[in-house]
Amino acid sequence: MNILVPVDGSDNAMRAVNYAVNLARENPKNQVTVISVIQPFTETHAGIALEKARNAFSEAGLIAETVLMEGEPADTIIRYAHEHNMDNIIIGNRGMGALRSMVLGSVSYKVLGKSNKPVTIIK
Repeated sequence: MNILVPVDGSDNAMRAVNYAVNLARENPKNQVTVISVIQPFTETHAGIALEKARNAFSEAGLIAETVLMEGEPADTIIRYAHEHNMDNIIIGNRGMGALRSMVLGSVSYKVLGKSNKPVTIIK
């Protein structure tokens, strides 16, 4: 199974990483890709988020591919999942603050609503 795990540095994203680590431990044939998406002209912690995710897999004795992309997060995640034949997207619930999420809409819910791939949202 090809699994895509978007990360943004939030606690919920790291819970999604840990969930994916456990899935990969259970079945070493699972291939995991961790993606972080940078929105143009915004402050980002994408590199730190990818490094934390990579370390979580490494500490478990596993390897995950990491990808850094630029664009609108939900659309970029969905496009990547489609173009790379991902079987599942495992994403943390509400990486940004609650107020900002209510105004802009949560990336996880946009991915859930727009993707034709199965989406697992981790709280």
